[in-house]
Amino acid sequence: MTVQTYDLVYPMLTLFCWTFLIMLRNVQVRVRAVLKGELTNEYFELFRGPEPPEEVLKTGNNLRNLSEFPPLFYVAALAIMVTARTDAVFIALAWSYVALRIGHSMVHLTFNKVPVRFFLFILSNAVLLVIWIRLGVLV
Repeated sequence: MTVQTYDLVYPMLTLFCWTFLIMLRNVQVRVRAVLKGELTNEYFELFRGPEPPEEVLKTGNNLRNLSEFPPLFYVAALAIMVTARTDAVFIALAWSYVALRIGHSMVHLTFNKVPVRFFLFILSNAVLLVIWIRLGVLV
């Protein structure tokens, strides 16, 4: 398999699409909560008022999670491509990171067991650390 400089775009695009789907899900559960009378539009002005339904909290928290460490993945992937260091190891690490982040989201949004979610979170960030260390060594 020949690795192209821009092959890291595919895991980046996959994670972006996943984040976008979670954003759409976040909108869906919020709108549904308002339509069912569980929350009001005023709640979303300052996020104060009655406790939102669990689904609203989980989806919002998961979207927030996808806005914390993943930007460091996007920056690393861009740096790898700009410095022309893309190789099979970086591709495998990138896809591993994306799979672990999607797995983290799926656990978070379904059965939501903290030990499983925490394991996927730590493992994904360990992969991200390896990406950054390897990039630092190769540049």
